[in-house]
Amino acid sequence: MRDAVRAVLVILLWTGFASQGVGQTGLKVDPDWPCQQIKTPTFSLASVWAGPQLDLNSQSWRSEADVADLTAKMAQRRISMSEVESAIADLKVKAGGDADSKLLAAFAAAFEDLSRQRSQIMEGLDRFGRKQRGLADRIRAENAAVQESSDQNSEGQAPAGGDSEERLQLDIRVFDDRRQTISYVCEVPTLIEQRIGEIARAVQKAL
Repeated sequence: MRDAVRAVLVILLWTGFASQGVGQTGLKVDPDWPCQQIKTPTFSLASVWAGPQLDLNSQSWRSEADVADLTAKMAQRRISMSEVESAIADLKVKAGGDADSKLLAAFAAAFEDLSRQRSQIMEGLDRFGRKQRGLADRIRAENAAVQESSDQNSEGQAPAGGDSEERLQLDIRVFDDRRQTISYVCEVPTLIEQRIGEIARAVQKAL
């Protein structure tokens, strides 16, 4: 049992944190980052947008119902891109000479909204990573205590607390469950980036 626990411990701690550094020699790696994906704190508009300059600070779109409606469709990730493209086409027809400025205002607002969503998810992943590393540290300490207790027992001495191994196994299960469930969330920042890129291309095509 002792060897099995130690083997599981090594596998979990290595795959949970150490594997993210494989193949990334020379890159600065956040040791608390819980994802296989490389951590990119910010997303640049310039990486997806080659159109006219956008006013990312303007709030005037809020007073224009058609622009606000399109912005909401762009920023809600549950709404498909086909629906967004259809909404862009509708606004292009209905807005006439103001269409381009409205499209640009809607995209600028949606970019800001989606960027905020991405930042919030990144912050949540950072918090998760810190908690996971804290649990990993606790597992190491618990494993050392179980090892010491087992060694004492093999020498005929009275073993330390009998619940320490159960506590260790429980924490390992929690660590592994968290590691598996976070994998989807790790993909969300990239999915948001992809959506921004798709919207940018759709808007530029409509201009």
